[in-house]
Amino acid sequence: MKLMQPIKTTSRNLTRKNAFAFVVVPALLCLAVAFPVKAADPLSQLVDEKAGIYLEATDLNTHVKQFLLSPLVNRFRKTQVFRNWLQSKDVLNLQQGLRDIESVTNQPLLPLLNQFFGKSVGLAIFNHGPNQNPSLLLLTNVQDPAAVQKLLEDWFAKTGLKVTSSTLQGTTCFEVSQQSDPSAPAVIYAFLDQTLVVSDKRSHLESTILLHQKQSSENQRSLFNLEMYRRARGVLAEEVTGSVFLNPRAWDEHIKPPKNEIEQGVVNWWNKTGALIAGLHLKNTVAVEAVILFNSEAINLPLLNILQAPAEIPDQYTLIPKKALAVLSGQLNVNLLTNRIVSYYAEKNPEKWQKFLAVSTGLLGGLDPVTEVSKVLGPNVLFYSVPRKTLSFDAISFDGLVAMQLSTEDTEPGATDKSKYQSALENVANFLMNSILSHHNSESAPGAQASLLKTEDHEQYHMRWIESLGPYRPAYGINERQLVVASSPELVREFFTLKSEESLAALPLFQSWKETFFREEKQLCFLNIASIRAFIEQNTDFLAEQLSKGHGGDLEKGKKKLAGLKSLLQSFDGLFFAAGLQKTQVRVIFGLGSLNSAE
Repeated sequence: MKLMQPIKTTSRNLTRKNAFAFVVVPALLCLAVAFPVKAADPLSQLVDEKAGIYLEATDLNTHVKQFLLSPLVNRFRKTQVFRNWLQSKDVLNLQQGLRDIESVTNQPLLPLLNQFFGKSVGLAIFNHGPNQNPSLLLLTNVQDPAAVQKLLEDWFAKTGLKVTSSTLQGTTCFEVSQQSDPSAPAVIYAFLDQTLVVSDKRSHLESTILLHQKQSSENQRSLFNLEMYRRARGVLAEEVTGSVFLNPRAWDEHIKPPKNEIEQGVVNWWNKTGALIAGLHLKNTVAVEAVILFNSEAINLPLLNILQAPAEIPDQYTLIPKKALAVLSGQLNVNLLTNRIVSYYAEKNPEKWQKFLAVSTGLLGGLDPVTEVSKVLGPNVLFYSVPRKTLSFDAISFDGLVAMQLSTEDTEPGATDKSKYQSALENVANFLMNSILSHHNSESAPGAQASLLKTEDHEQYHMRWIESLGPYRPAYGINERQLVVASSPELVREFFTLKSEESLAALPLFQSWKETFFREEKQLCFLNIASIRAFIEQNTDFLAEQLSKGHGGDLEKGKKKLAGLKSLLQSFDGLFFAAGLQKTQVRVIFGLGSLNSAE
């Protein structure tokens, strides 16, 4: 390998404040696009186990090309939002910066980046205490080490950087520094076979060289062999495009003593966290997946206990219609939540709680609301909204439904007789509806249409609703397994009679996401962008006029705002946020995407 001599050439187009930037910036730009995780020979084998943060990427060329050719990107490119972004000042400045780099290298930028980072690339960050800045270690498998070496020589020559060579653990290394400012931090790099290693600390490079020489050793103290890192890599969903790993123990000295209960709670979570890993998915769906791994299986955190439920309990996606605009679905330990709330309230207001307990016990037919009724509520809880058939300016533009599972053990499915719990809940619901109806009629103007309480009894469910309560028709339906409250009786009927092929579970996009991202994650927020787009198209004039009210009645501004929203929503069909909580980990996933390109 050719040794480089001190170089004095300068370039007017590039600054020379930090030599490390000239080597690392292209890598960071590339890492910002994707962080693939699974590689045949992971670079984490060359990273010391003391690393506090580690990002690794493999086969960037293939992954980025696949993403850029996906329907999601193709549809986004056709939107006005994308066209406006291309004309923004930030994009113009970025384009100028890329042209500056190309002028120095005399090569097109994308092939250059592929030559450097198209195979595998990793970036490790090390902590050195509260009073020192973290240090970096960059590793990348290059296609042609000799070509990369020549490219670096030209790069440093044109940027006026000084390069000197030395030997470290039998490996030739090169130190890059600024001639104009000897006090500026230097960068040292070396080639280990086809791996280019760059760092701002000589000790990191030395550690990597030693790990490279001992790759076959079982006792190799690398990040790849760290137990928590291996566990973290194993929990990400399949086909993940990339990952970022954080080791909390490397940063413990930055955690200050807590000053209040909130800070104490945060510190407790931090101390119980063994690792955090995040993955990026790039295909027709852009998704970010994050997992907090606890360092012990004996974790007792109130939030986890309240949101946890048995894994064998099925989800409720077959109960949600395809036309739903927004969905919130999850599992909730209502009994534990009720007990915690009651314990707090009863301790603060013992007399008020005793009065409330007496009233509620009477309405529930003698059942205690805490020790008896709360046990049968849940664990599945569901909310979804659908467009209203008739829109008006005095009401929100969608109807909503809330459903709660009833886990009664004294009644078999299909039984004709009501359970004591169903009767108790009907008593409370009827009392509330009668109170609302009476209050509304007593406050109505003389001659106004009176609100009426109507009933329907079906073999599958019983329903009650209030007719003519302003623009709304609140209703509830109940059977031995479900309690449903909705803003219209039509939603209750649909809930109990919905066919599975007409449900959200049958939607191709939703099916794909469920199998890929949230098979075990029971807490879900889903926005059906395809249904929202259809709703906007069908009610454009009404929605534009409604939006104009926030702009002093200016209809043109309302239309412009609605057009911008429609343009943005054209690029994808759905958006979701899912979470799964277990004793050993917490997983959250956020994603948006589409399956088919727009017509």
